[in-house]
Amino acid sequence: MRTRRAHHVATISDARCRMTTQADIMALERRFWQSMVEMDVDTAISLLDEQSTVAGVRGIRRFAPGEYKAMALAGDARMTSFEFSDESVLFPTPDVAIASYKAKQSFTMGGRHHDMVVYDTTTWVRKQGRWVACAHTETPEQDDPTAAAQSTAAA
Repeated sequence: MRTRRAHHVATISDARCRMTTQADIMALERRFWQSMVEMDVDTAISLLDEQSTVAGVRGIRRFAPGEYKAMALAGDARMTSFEFSDESVLFPTPDVAIASYKAKQSFTMGGRHHDMVVYDTTTWVRKQGRWVACAHTETPEQDDPTAAAQSTAAA
């Protein structure tokens, strides 16, 4: 006996049906960071939600895309390169993605070159079929005081 296979009939666009992957979200994250390297503020703000927030060593800041543009253009700090590792993306719902990763970044500030390692998370939400960043945290890497204590105790 021959069976007929059911054919999937898409009721919404294939782009919306396509499952978003970790690679898709990390590509957006890299695009945002690359826009900082290139000082392409328009690309950066195109990836932001109407209201976004960032938390880091300088506190918590909430901003709209226009306010981000003013922040990005102020001061003399300029990112020159970055590299991601230890990437992970969680999808608590189909329209929310939380990217976590380690970033090695190089930048200039006050005419001097600096390197920094940070641990970051960015929350991306899908609105009207488009992913936008709405929250970002950044924690600078610090020496592990317990590792120093353990190596001293072992000696």
